[in-house]
Formats: sequence, structure tokens, C-alpha cells
Amino acid sequence: MNHIPPRLIKDKQNKFTVLFYLNGKRYRVSNGKKFGLDLHPNKAAIHDRLGIANELLFKIHQALINGWGQQTSLNVSFLEALQNHSFCKDVKETYKEAVNRTLNRLESFLKNSSIGQINVKHITTKHCIIFLHSKQFTSNSFNTERKHLSSFFSKLFKTENISNPVESIPVMKVKPTLHKPFKDVNTLLEDIKSFNENLFLCCLLTYGCLLRPHQEIRNLKWGDFSEDMKHISLSGKRNKSGRNRIVPLNPYILQYLHRGEATDNIFTGSEKPFNKDYFKTLWSRYKAQSNVLEDLQTLYSFRHSGAIEIYKRTGSLTILQQAMGHASLAVTLGYLRGFEIPSLKLEDMPRL
Repeated sequence: MNHIPPRLIKDKQNKFTVLFYLNGKRYRVSNGKKFGLDLHPNKAAIHDRLGIANELLFKIHQALINGWGQQTSLNVSFLEALQNHSFCKDVKETYKEAVNRTLNRLESFLKNSSIGQINVKHITTKHCIIFLHSKQFTSNSFNTERKHLSSFFSKLFKTENISNPVESIPVMKVKPTLHKPFKDVNTLLEDIKSFNENLFLCCLLTYGCLLRPHQEIRNLKWGDFSEDMKHISLSGKRNKSGRNRIVPLNPYILQYLHRGEATDNIFTGSEKPFNKDYFKTLWSRYKAQSNVLEDLQTLYSFRHSGAIEIYKRTGSLTILQQAMGHASLAVTLGYLRGFEIPSLKLEDMPRL
């Protein structure tokens, strides 16, 4: 057993974490769940946290001395392997939350199924299929659950000569969703403005800056804007592509922006943004009473409509890729398949 004695870390919010390394793997533990201990220092009153955290530190140290972790993850049940799972690499918080939702559902399933007691190295494709079909999913949701489950096994079997049981499960065919572009963006924006100004600003930024509404725009802070209010900058952790992104701020949007404190969200006026379903709910309410919207037109149609304008004006896939913030040109080409842009001209057709 090769471990470095654990140490206690406190952050600016007065929350405690126990940090230790075991067999070259880093662990960050904020409660005693992994060790069968009912110790949750960060849920206690602030003046009680240090005492509980020190108790957790001591118990973890004792557990390591007594051989905790000597069993490899492959010498435990499927349920135990899952409960010992942790994120070791620096991943996006949104991705971590999504994977945890899948793993929490898996844990609940395994607690009520004999599959949970099977040694994890004996888990087969059939067992994984039973879990994936234990709930009704759309094709997209099924593929997402499959991807998260596959990620779990890939990490678990990384150093072992064991195949990932999820890889042989075929993905479900997804019918592409067409976000039908708008014919008259100005008229629609005016109608939305009279309905709700926050939704109006979101739509304006989606169209004019090609930002994604539910994450990138909803979480915008004034500190994301340049001092001269000409650009918006988002780090890789803040956008889907994982790359740092800087987009120009169209001048016609400026009249609707009234700069506040750098740490404040542009919609709430405080550090905390609206919940992740805020704009989805607003759009559903607007759609229910709108006489302007057509079938298949969604909030994302503003992003698609803006992209069409760029492509028509420049004819450049590279510029469009940069504007959309896509990680690869293949994604941009996929977008164009859904656009109502004629790819053939009369002069391109066969002649006699």
C-alpha cells in the first residue's frame, strides 16, 4: 500500500476537504460516505465544521492505515465499484453534473437489483442493456446515458485487459431536429420584447452573437464583457466546445445593456444566475400565446438564423465555424444540412 497521509484543506467559503493520494491516485473527500462514516462537516454550522472535519481526517487516516483501498476496483461488486467512483480529472461542472445524474440513477437501480452484487469484472453487455432499458428514454437521452456508462467502465478498466461491456451496445438512431430559421427576425424580436425583456435580450444575444442561450447566455456576467463593450469573452469551461471564445458584440445590442458589477449576472443583477430551465420555461410560455411563431421554430432558431446570415454574407465555412464556436468543421457542416440554403445554383446543373 502506497499512500501519502491525508491533509485538511479549507476554501474561501469555509468548506473542508480531505486530500490524500493512494497508489498514485488523488482523492478529494468532503464527507465520510466512501468510508461508511456519517460525517458531513460542510453541512454543519460554520462554527462546528472544523471539529467534524478533523474527526473525518483522523478516521480516513486510520482507514488508510488499516488497508482501505487495498482491494482493486475489480475485486468488488458492481455497486461498490460505483460508490467508490470519483472524478480525478478537471472536467466541466456541467458535464460532471450530467454524469452524476446517470450514476445516481445507476446506483439506485443496483441497490434494487441482483446485478449490483455481481463482481464488477463479470458485468456483461446484457447487464448494461438491462439498466439502459429500465427507463423510457428518447433516442438522445438513451445515447447520453450509454455514453456516461461507457465512460465509467472505460475509467474502471483503464489499466486492465478487460473490454468495455458498453461499447458493443449500438447507439439509437436520432432523428435530426430542424430549428427552422426566421423569415423576419425584427418583427419577431419586437413581439418578444413586449412579452418579456429578459427573453428578448437572450434572443438578441443568441442571434447577434451566436451564443447558446441556456448555458452561455444565461450565465453571462458583466465581467465577461470587455471594458469598451465591444467583445464578450468566455473561457473553455464556459462553452460547449471547450475552447476559449471571444465574440464581437453587435452595436445594436448595446442600447439594451446597462453595465453593472463585474461579478453580477446580467439578468439577475446578482452573482447567482437564473436556474437552468429559466429561458426554456419563458420560451414555452411565449410560444403558447404567440401568433407569430411557425412550426419547428425554437429559441435556437435565432442562433441558426444568425448563422445563415453569416454564411450568406461570407460564403466561408471557416468563418462560420469560428462564429458558431464549433470545435470541428464537421459540426458546422452538420448545421448547414438543416439550413434552408440552396447549395446548388442553376449554372451548376447539367447542360446539353
